[in-house]
Amino acid sequence: MSKQALNSLAALAAAAATLPVQAESTPTEQVLAYRYSQYQEADAPRARTYTPITERYSIDVHQFRYARPLGDDWYLNSEFQYETMSGASPLQTYENESGQSVLLMSGASIEETRYDLKLAPKRYFSGAMDGLLDATAGGNLAISVENDYQSLAGGVDGSLELFNKHTTLSGSLSMSLDQLSPSDAEISDARTAADGRSKRSVSVYEGITQVLNKNRVLQVGVGYTRLSGYLSDPYKWFDYRPGERGQLTVTAQLREFFAVADGAALHTDYRYYSDNWGIRSHTFTARWSQSLNMAGLRFRLTPFVRYYRQTAADFYSLERTPANDAFNSSDYRLASYGSFGYGLESRAEFRDWAITLDWQQYDSSEDFAIVQTSNTETPGLVDFTVLSAGIEYRY
Repeated sequence: MSKQALNSLAALAAAAATLPVQAESTPTEQVLAYRYSQYQEADAPRARTYTPITERYSIDVHQFRYARPLGDDWYLNSEFQYETMSGASPLQTYENESGQSVLLMSGASIEETRYDLKLAPKRYFSGAMDGLLDATAGGNLAISVENDYQSLAGGVDGSLELFNKHTTLSGSLSMSLDQLSPSDAEISDARTAADGRSKRSVSVYEGITQVLNKNRVLQVGVGYTRLSGYLSDPYKWFDYRPGERGQLTVTAQLREFFAVADGAALHTDYRYYSDNWGIRSHTFTARWSQSLNMAGLRFRLTPFVRYYRQTAADFYSLERTPANDAFNSSDYRLASYGSFGYGLESRAEFRDWAITLDWQQYDSSEDFAIVQTSNTETPGLVDFTVLSAGIEYRY
């Protein structure tokens, strides 16, 4: 249910991460921060929607952060997130007698809430072992609760700096256990079958960051995730997915710094994804981060553009009544499509305070895949807008 929209927000947040460009030292400041985000999906196309409901998800997100040093070498980051959402959900996409793709939406608006708590302590080793070791070691624990989904996740991560801090090795290992409890489980056999079921994930990542010169930093990495358990969507009709999924990602990120105004950086990122469901995807992102200082105020403006395309899963199908014993899904997230994302992130700092204002737009279409495009319309594809505002105090 809400996972589909929330995963989009998570993907956007992950894409915004920047690379370390110098040795990490133990932060000494305490941080209090609040951010509000409003996520709004465009209505489903009326010409391709069978049911009268075309309204899709709207999500309000409240994020609170508190971070502080713990002794000389430890730092604790904590976050709490509260979300409310409403809107209708796609149940199925199928081809009608005229060969047109038709979207079937849920008949009523859904109201849900979600609570998310994260704790992430980190230990900094600066000049340890007689100045030979500069490294970090951290852990994280996350608990997520909503009315139909509960998740417990944990992990460890670390980094090691080598060759006069010009090379950084990084890695992480994380695991999660999720349990489903679909709303109104008695409505369908799929919801009844999913009630009480669980899914598990294990992820590992290894990366290397290299300072190429005083203006250029490169990071490459590889990650693998294995999902197992109940991976179907109980809210969609005729959705039967394999109980195991292996996901491989390869990433490359380049940061180029320029002496423009008060400093600027060009961020270029590439991500390749492949899984054993038959999906292959490519993501290209470009950002320009510009710093400006005026009358004691420090500004950073970051426009960005992102392109994404993927192939369809092997079992993606628009059959109206497929066989129950065969893998099948008409979920648009498993279709062949492409998307464009673009927006502007802004940050203003004055003394101990900072204010952020961000705007992001996402548009998708089967035609945006450019190559290996599908001849079948995918009316379930989502377009959305995210507006965010935040305030931060460091002391």
